[in-house]
Amino acid sequence: MRCSVLVLLAVLGAAQAQSYYEIVGDWGNRFQANVFIPVTQAVNGGWSATLKFDKAVYDLEIWRAQVVNIREGNTAWDLSDMGWNANLAVGTYDMTFVANTDGSAPGMRLWFNGQEVGTGGTGTGTTTTQRPVTNPGGVNPISTGAYNYVEVLHKSILFYEAQRAGHLPGDNRIWWRRDCCYGDGSDVELDLSGGWFDAGDHLKLHFPLSFTITVLSWGMSEFKRAYDAALEMERAMDSIKWVTDYLMACHKSKFEFVAQVGDTGADHAFWGKPQDMTMHRPAKMVTSNRPGHDVVGETAAALAAASIVFRENGNSGYADQLLGHARDLFEFADTYRGGYASVVTDTPYPSFGSPDDELVWAAAWLHRATGDASYLSKAEQYYDQFGIGNGGFSWDEKQSGIMLVLYKDTNKDKYKNDIINYLSRKMPGGGDTYTPKGMLWLNEWGSCRHSANHAFLALVAAELGINANQYRSFAQQQINYMLGDSGRSLVVGFGNNPPVRPHHRAATCPVDGHCDWNTYNSWDANANVLEGALVGGPDQYDNYSDDRSNFHTNEVAVDYNAGFQGCVAALIQMAL
Repeated sequence: MRCSVLVLLAVLGAAQAQSYYEIVGDWGNRFQANVFIPVTQAVNGGWSATLKFDKAVYDLEIWRAQVVNIREGNTAWDLSDMGWNANLAVGTYDMTFVANTDGSAPGMRLWFNGQEVGTGGTGTGTTTTQRPVTNPGGVNPISTGAYNYVEVLHKSILFYEAQRAGHLPGDNRIWWRRDCCYGDGSDVELDLSGGWFDAGDHLKLHFPLSFTITVLSWGMSEFKRAYDAALEMERAMDSIKWVTDYLMACHKSKFEFVAQVGDTGADHAFWGKPQDMTMHRPAKMVTSNRPGHDVVGETAAALAAASIVFRENGNSGYADQLLGHARDLFEFADTYRGGYASVVTDTPYPSFGSPDDELVWAAAWLHRATGDASYLSKAEQYYDQFGIGNGGFSWDEKQSGIMLVLYKDTNKDKYKNDIINYLSRKMPGGGDTYTPKGMLWLNEWGSCRHSANHAFLALVAAELGINANQYRSFAQQQINYMLGDSGRSLVVGFGNNPPVRPHHRAATCPVDGHCDWNTYNSWDANANVLEGALVGGPDQYDNYSDDRSNFHTNEVAVDYNAGFQGCVAALIQMAL
């Protein structure tokens, strides 16, 4: 398999529009590709396209278009819209397809509405041209230095789409995923078919899931200009809405919330496609009698943070709906105390420290989302009461994130000094471990995730005027390490020598073939490319093995990409 590197070539509105063809998987006789079409004028009432390959292509399956004719010895494939997508706004329209051919992937030319709009080179992976990127005014390209951060942002959003459960949407871009999990929640009379799988398994774990939505939403608000300039805001909002809809569905009543779906033991004993699961998948609920204020508080924070994104982007009605649940969930968490691991005893993600930081986190986000001073008063009171000033930032620890939220909302030196003191230990020479090649290394389990989370904190702090040059330099060093400065990419489907065996069931399994533990134990590359996924990462000496069985270094998870995606957006915004 080989993956091309996106190259910035054109801007929308140029004299001759460009089309863009990206080969993302080439397995010899079968390949996967993306096509990005710049739409320079709004299209109403339907459109057509033709893919013209330089050799015969067979059994082409495409998403977001339909094949209407095959000509010229299987080299010309005529496409049309699917009705629901007959109208296209100005921007970039992207499609994904898989097809068979003889040998390596072909080159391609493309016509849109009867006009040739570009060529895609030879299919060797060396001359492919790719998607245009502009600022919102459509004037200047985004120049992001050594790595194409816009491509990384795009692919990180694709990773989250690959984690979807439930009935997949009509514009699903992950061709190898199928509908699944229709029975989830039936034991508690809820439809919990949706949401995201946590990692390479099929559990739905709402503590790290909600943290993921909080951090993704934070990045989308803090670095909004980057998402807009990269033309990714709409997709990113669709991405988090898939989960916020689900989390609201988990909120059965004011003081009832489903904290996990699935049994950990049964789930981890299965290696196969999600649509092939047959085991019982119970919905595990916290209530006023069996509380879990950590998971409930984190979910309140997630819905409050997401409400800000939707309000900033013109959907106040949905923002109000999110806030209604967030307020009730905070009241639930604040009134009925207890760590959820005492109720959901098989969770792989208990709160290892105190469950109380989520109360402060939730109150801080509710204040930011509502402007209600009572939430700020509670957040500041609990900050002192629960000793938040010690710091930490992960799915389990929210302390240092709280410092930044409260500093921005109060401008108090107390919170500024706490974040400076905390981050000083993370800077080179500050006392924490660095690998020889320069990655902040805090934990063997998902080392990239911890580095990216702290890079995200640093970039948010820099936006607030705190040690901006130092923090931005540190953060860019950490992200560039993951993108290739370490000697290889640690992001699936991106850059030089990316991982091809991430620990991920659906990606490992062929769509139409059998999949079991023999598939897991094979040294073959995964059947499907899990584009955009950040793998766990190296040990403290920069050693990394692309080994599916090593879940410390090669598993992926929704929280791994959360801070990472925010960092990538921040680095794009720095270039605007």
